[in-house]
Amino acid sequence: MKKVFITTMAVLAVSASVMANGHVDSVRYLTTKAWKNWYISASATGNWWQGSMRTPDGFANSFTAVEWGKPTFGFNAYVGKWINHKVAVRLGYSNTKINSYIFGRHSEYDAIQWLYGDDPQLAEAYNGMEIYKTSMRYHRLQGDFMFSPIDFFQGYYNENRIWTPVLYVSMGGAYTSNDFFAIKTLVDSRKQQKEEPEADQIKGNFELALGAGLSNNFRLGTHWDLNLDLGWTFQRWTIDSWTYEIGGNPGSAVAGVRPKRFDNMYTASLGVIYYFSREYDLPNNCCDEMDITRRKLDSLMNLPAPDPIHDTVVKFVNVQTEDIVSYPFSIFFNRDSYQLMSRRDLVNLREIAEVAKANGYKLRLRGSCDSATATPAYNQTLSENRCRKIMGELMQMGIPEDQIILVPMGGVKELDPTEYDRRVLIELIKEAPKQ
Repeated sequence: MKKVFITTMAVLAVSASVMANGHVDSVRYLTTKAWKNWYISASATGNWWQGSMRTPDGFANSFTAVEWGKPTFGFNAYVGKWINHKVAVRLGYSNTKINSYIFGRHSEYDAIQWLYGDDPQLAEAYNGMEIYKTSMRYHRLQGDFMFSPIDFFQGYYNENRIWTPVLYVSMGGAYTSNDFFAIKTLVDSRKQQKEEPEADQIKGNFELALGAGLSNNFRLGTHWDLNLDLGWTFQRWTIDSWTYEIGGNPGSAVAGVRPKRFDNMYTASLGVIYYFSREYDLPNNCCDEMDITRRKLDSLMNLPAPDPIHDTVVKFVNVQTEDIVSYPFSIFFNRDSYQLMSRRDLVNLREIAEVAKANGYKLRLRGSCDSATATPAYNQTLSENRCRKIMGELMQMGIPEDQIILVPMGGVKELDPTEYDRRVLIELIKEAPKQ
């Protein structure tokens, strides 16, 4: 019972600590607020148990292999949170039946008889020794650390992606008993301990469980995913046995000690995930709540850019160099993103596009990131994506691709504060005169 409590509290503490930090800015990754991007999931599971029993000499079969043709079925449920679009945590419970083997079960030992059921099946007998097939209920409480490899490499969240593979590692506690509900075993054991302290106690086995897996999420809509999860969990061999097993002859000593190996559970589960929200592109500290609300409405309604508002138009004058014919105009971006912060930025961009078309000017796009965030290679890719985002908008406005010059700068330190370096600088360029 003490092991169960300590492991449960450790899993809860680690999970709560990571989840609570969701509002803290990281150096590289855009995080979300503590109450954003939570989800729940439920799945049906098929499970294959691989025990660690040593087959005694003389027996024809080995009982350590996974029974691939005879899976058992159960369920699991999770609650989790995406800290950002790359990393998530979740806390889950799994319940299934497992089949195992015991060497030399003897009727005089009530505790062993209880653990493995009242009517085990004889699997094989040899020279007075017996191996029995048994079953029990397996419970697992675990915390998972999850990460999305695609988003690590791409560096941004793609809300239109259909399939997202997610890798995870897990740690928790596994408990076997003869009851569907583990709490019933614990309560009955406590009750018997008070009423019959000298009797063999009703109890189950508890062990630390570790594992890993691949969760395949198939997007069904804004809030729903279909989930196919392939997982592996292992724990010490005593999870489906006592400290030792009794030899084949009545009253014999410890003749069937198991080797110190691990028991393995291989699981395939199919279910659904419900996301309470999926928001990753909102900044943590650049804008007030009103502007955040306006951007969310722009995104949800996919509003077209408004008609030109002439008092906001860039005033074109000959400055700086002979080839640049306007004051440079900047479009700013959120950290770790190349999505427009507001559709209102397209007002001036449309005006610049019209001047470029009317005069045959080229448009030079200088994309940049702040050098204090992420690696140079990552920033180079992100600055190029920002350039291409503005190029796409200009092409929709009628600017040919060959009139657009992309200059991705990577990470720079040009402006103060540093978040102002997250931008695309747009310059109108005169064609060089032909000789």
